[in-house]
Amino acid sequence: MPDPDKLTISNYHNQAVSFLGQVCREADVSLFNRRLTICAGSSRILVTTSLYPVYDYGDWLEVKGLVQNPPVMEDFDYEAYLARYDIYSVMYYPNLSRVEGKLSGFQRLYSYLLFCKQNIKKLIAKYLPEPEAGLASAILLGYRRSVIREDLDIFARSGLSHLIAISGAHIAILSALLVNLLLAVGLKRRQAVFSTIIFLCLYPVLTGLSASAVRSSIMGGLALIASLVGRPSSIIRAVVLVATLMLVFNPRLLRNDVGFQMSFLSLLGLIYIHPQFLSWFNKKLGGLSIVSLFLNGVSLTLSAQLAILPISLANFKQLSLISPVANILVVWAFAPLLVCLVMAIVASSIFPVGGLWWFFPAHLLLKFIFFIAQFLATPTWAAKEISGFGWLEGIIYYSVLILWLLRRRLTSIFFLRQTKNPPIRKGFS
Repeated sequence: MPDPDKLTISNYHNQAVSFLGQVCREADVSLFNRRLTICAGSSRILVTTSLYPVYDYGDWLEVKGLVQNPPVMEDFDYEAYLARYDIYSVMYYPNLSRVEGKLSGFQRLYSYLLFCKQNIKKLIAKYLPEPEAGLASAILLGYRRSVIREDLDIFARSGLSHLIAISGAHIAILSALLVNLLLAVGLKRRQAVFSTIIFLCLYPVLTGLSASAVRSSIMGGLALIASLVGRPSSIIRAVVLVATLMLVFNPRLLRNDVGFQMSFLSLLGLIYIHPQFLSWFNKKLGGLSIVSLFLNGVSLTLSAQLAILPISLANFKQLSLISPVANILVVWAFAPLLVCLVMAIVASSIFPVGGLWWFFPAHLLLKFIFFIAQFLATPTWAAKEISGFGWLEGIIYYSVLILWLLRRRLTSIFFLRQTKNPPIRKGFS
């Protein structure tokens, strides 16, 4: 058995190995298998194993099996995808056995957070049926693999995938909707903003301090501040600074992490495009307070989707034509659903007898979201496959988008020059 302190698994690809390692991330569990990130020496190995026995974060394991390069997949660079997590080796269904090992103080604390997170998931599964329970776990806790593939395809076709992906845009939209919801129920603006900031601080803890949730809460919080302060030039510097610091710690995010790319671009959309949409909505509808929450949610979602469209087309090769309609119908329910879920979890933990009733409002909202997604994804024209969308098309798209955003400034410059150099008239006056 190689010395675990000096082990470099990548030197043993396509060989049978035996080593000691520790599960150093929360297990990624689906309906069919369990994926473990095992740290051994300087290496990280992605191990796919059976659902049982249960292995999870902090467990020390003796691993015996064939270690391999990440497999080649058509239209997807799986090796680059894993490299962003410093994973360069994979194993499929090796022999695993638990061994005794110590945890540091931080590991014990993190293990407890994951224990609480997983208990919340069990509570959701206890009082909500499927597929609503899986959707609730994805939205609230980031368990995307709790949603079956068929339902993921439905959300992709209807343009609602952003609901089940924790990203900067996800958190920013949710935060802005929460602020508006709290304002609608009578809180003062400062109270609503302060309450939302508390949510942004607690949400990563709720998800087990996952890297995506921490990153998204920081970037989403900056977007929220931008929308409230109304000074995008100051906030954009902060967003760029945060993104730069993230890239210093992990440069692979820029090239290999689509989630990072889409988070950053969607935040730019929320900072620059959202005010344009909101101004247009208010101008056309007179800024009616009764629909302000609804319009704000629609504007936020469309702004983020416009900003990430080229990245989405290049990577997922699908354009949802029904997305604007789907988001108009569904986005208003996002913040109330989160509030209902959190309240139901707290209430059912204290008074478990009425658990089904506590979760009933959230159940209705989840069924509504599923109904809209399924109904709008049904037409054959709801989504179109897009192939061959590359750098050139992306450059053209963003050039047109930037010109649209700068149209007023360009128009004012044009007329200013015309005023400074008036044409000379000849003939009769």
